[in-house]
Formats: sequence, C-alpha cells, structure tokens
Amino acid sequence: MANDSCRLCGTSEARLVAVVDGCQYVRCAGCGVERMASYPSADQIEKFYDSGYMTKQFNNLGHHLHFTKEYRETYFAEKSLTFADLRMDLSKLSGKKLLDVGCANGQFMEYTSKFGMEAIGIDISEEMVNAGKEAGLNCHVKDLFEMEGEFDMLTYWDVIEHVSNPRQVLEKTRALLAPGGEVVLQTPCTGMVSELFGDKWLYYLPVQHLHLFSQESLFKLLSDTGFSVVSWVRFGSCNPKGSIPDVNKRAMDTIAKRMGIGDTIVVRARRTDN
Repeated sequence: MANDSCRLCGTSEARLVAVVDGCQYVRCAGCGVERMASYPSADQIEKFYDSGYMTKQFNNLGHHLHFTKEYRETYFAEKSLTFADLRMDLSKLSGKKLLDVGCANGQFMEYTSKFGMEAIGIDISEEMVNAGKEAGLNCHVKDLFEMEGEFDMLTYWDVIEHVSNPRQVLEKTRALLAPGGEVVLQTPCTGMVSELFGDKWLYYLPVQHLHLFSQESLFKLLSDTGFSVVSWVRFGSCNPKGSIPDVNKRAMDTIAKRMGIGDTIVVRARRTDN
C-alpha cells in the first residue's frame, strides 16, 4: 500500500484500518497513530473549512449542540466532571493565565472565568471568534504559532486530531508554558471501541481528522515533546444520544469509562524541566 509518510515519526509502513467516503485510514507501524493514508493538501483543508464547516459539519457528531445557550449548563457540568476525574481543583488556579486553543465561541473560557482564571482564546474561525467577542470574551482569530508570552495552562478540546503536525503543536505548547505549566487535551482515542465499530466509528472523518491517537501513541508523543502525564480519563462508547435506548447508552458508556476503554480521552500533562 502506497502511503504518505507519517508526520509524527516519518514511517511510511502502515496497515489499513478503515475506508470512509473513499478515503483510507491506516495505522502507522512506527508510532501506532491512525491517520489518513494520503494527507489532504493545504488547499483541500482550507476549502473544507471554508465550506460551511462550523454551521454544518458539527451535525455529524452532534457538536453543534455545544454552541447553543440551551446546552451551556450541561457543558459546564461535563467539564466539572472531567476536571474531577483529572483530580484538578480549578479554584486553586485563580489568577493563572490560560490559553484555550481552538476556543470556538469561548464557552470553555466562560466556564473557567468562574474560577478567576485569566483566559485568552484563539481559533481560526472568524464566525466563532466573533460569537465569543459578542459575549465579552477575550477571543482572537490567530494561529497557535503566532502566539507569544507565557501561560500557566493550555487547553485543546477536540483540536489535536485536526492539526497537520501534532508534534510541532506540542513543542510550541511547551514553549508557551511557564515552568511546571500544564496542558489539558481532549481527543478521540482508538482502541477496542474503534476496532469493534470499524468503518462506522464516528471519528473517522476525512479531511478534518488527520491523526487519531491510541492512548499509548498519545502518551509517547507527550513524553517525546517534554511532558509527563499527570492524570487521564477515557469515556464514550460510540453511541450518540438517540442511536440506542437511553438505558443501553448509559450502560455502555459506564462500562467503557470504568474499564478505561472509552473512545474519547482527556489527558492532563505537565511540562518537564530536567
């Protein structure tokens, strides 16, 4: 099979794992990440995100709900649960500087404002950033690599899977963090659930999802770029609300979380300073 070389480790050898809309996803023999076999060009990516992505594409995963006022309190409750799972007390971070990368309309920034954090958000979507600004939030249309300064925490909520070179992103993240600073990132996680669903796994989304990490490949990348994992949680059973009876969904989601095999992972990692 002819593939592009992996942008994480440079290996071209890979095994086919899924075909979605004519696009192949392969598992890299070098680092274990699952990725698009042929990476889209910069023009293809730009065209994709300029084609109404923010207003249309979220419907595939139900993520559009996250940006409605009606979902606001549910979103906040979900984040409180996540930080409890990560053993993080945000009340101790009052006055700390946060950079939320891929901030969308700034809903996470609004959440952290309750704890007195000084939050800045960046996103490539002018539509989303304008929505955040209208809510009085400190959002900007900027690329990560334009950023300077020093932050106590960087967050990536469902962002790292979209970027063309996650290694460079995490290297830049470390450079922006103060000594002892932390990154929190959430991303789809390959493993038992993705293997069982195969081509039907929700997160095989060509053009937007370029790299899909296993827990092992993500932890290795964090270690290689100067981070140590502090805590993590996995959840999700690839059963969107309404796809199966609620009682079945609750059971499957609970099993996936308790067994640590969920198909979404949130990792808290600290900058190492040896």
